[in-house]
Amino acid sequence: MIAYLLRRLGAALVVTWLALTLAFVVLRWLPGDALDETMQRNNIAGEDIAARRAALGLDDPLPQQYADFLRGILRGDWGESLVSGEPVRTIVGRNVGPTLVLALAALLVAALTGITLGVLAGTGPPLARVAAESVASLALATPAYWTATLAIYVFTVELDLLPGVGGGSPRHLILPACVLGFHTAGGIAQVTANTVREAATGDFVRTARAKGLPGWDVLDHILRVGLLPVIAVIALQLGFLLSGTVITEAIFARRGLGRVLLSAVTTRDYPVVQGIVALSALTYSLVNALADAAY
Repeated sequence: MIAYLLRRLGAALVVTWLALTLAFVVLRWLPGDALDETMQRNNIAGEDIAARRAALGLDDPLPQQYADFLRGILRGDWGESLVSGEPVRTIVGRNVGPTLVLALAALLVAALTGITLGVLAGTGPPLARVAAESVASLALATPAYWTATLAIYVFTVELDLLPGVGGGSPRHLILPACVLGFHTAGGIAQVTANTVREAATGDFVRTARAKGLPGWDVLDHILRVGLLPVIAVIALQLGFLLSGTVITEAIFARRGLGRVLLSAVTTRDYPVVQGIVALSALTYSLVNALADAAY
C-alpha cells in the first residue's frame, strides 16, 4: 500500500508539473500582459514600463523565465500579481476558503442526489427509472448558468426565500451549492445506475433472493458492491468542483478562486493564473490518489 501511494504521489507531482508548464506556455502565447494594460491605462511613461518589466524578469528569455518560475514554486514563492503587486499566495489564501466551502457543500448535494437517482434508475420500478434517468440527463444537458439564473429568479425574485448573490451567511450558500451540486450529480447518477445494474445480475444476488431475503437486504448486497466504483467518481467530481466554480461564483457574486481566476485570465495576470493552476492540479491529483487508496 505504501509503495502504491508513493507511485500515486509521484504521478500527482507529474500532473501538477505538466499543468504548470501548459499554463506557462499558453499564457505567454497571448499578446500583451497585465503589466502593459495596467501601466498604460494609468498613463505611465514607456521608460517606466520597460524598467518595471525588466525588474520582474518579463523580458528575460522564456527558458530562463520558466526556470525561475519552477524554482519559485519549489521555494513556495508563487510571485506577485502584475495588477495589484500583492503576493499570489496571499491572494489564493484569502479566496480558497469560500471556494472550498462551496465545493464541499456542492459535493454533498451531488453525492446524495446522484446516488439516489442512480439507485432508482438501476433498481427502481419502471416509472421511477424513467424519472431518475430523465433528471440525470437534464442535469448533464442544461448549462449551469441557465439553472443558476432560473434558481435566482424563482427562489429570490419570486418567492423571496433565499438570497441570490453574495456570501455573507450560510443562507447565501444554499442556492449556489444546490445548483452546482445538481449539475455534478448527473455524472454520479449515471455511473451509479450502470454499476448497480451490473451488480444486480451477480450470482450473489440470485443466491440472496433464493434464500428468501427481504428486498431491502438484497438491495444492501447490491449497493455494497455497486457503490464501490462511485467513490472514484465522487473524488473526480471534487477535483472538478475545486477548479470549476468560475461560473457559479460569478453568477452568485461570491468571493472565491473562480472569480479570481476569471479576472486574472481576462487581464493576463500570469502569476495569479499559474498559482491557481498549481493549486488546482495538485489538489485534483491528491484527491484522486486518496480515492484510489480508499477504493
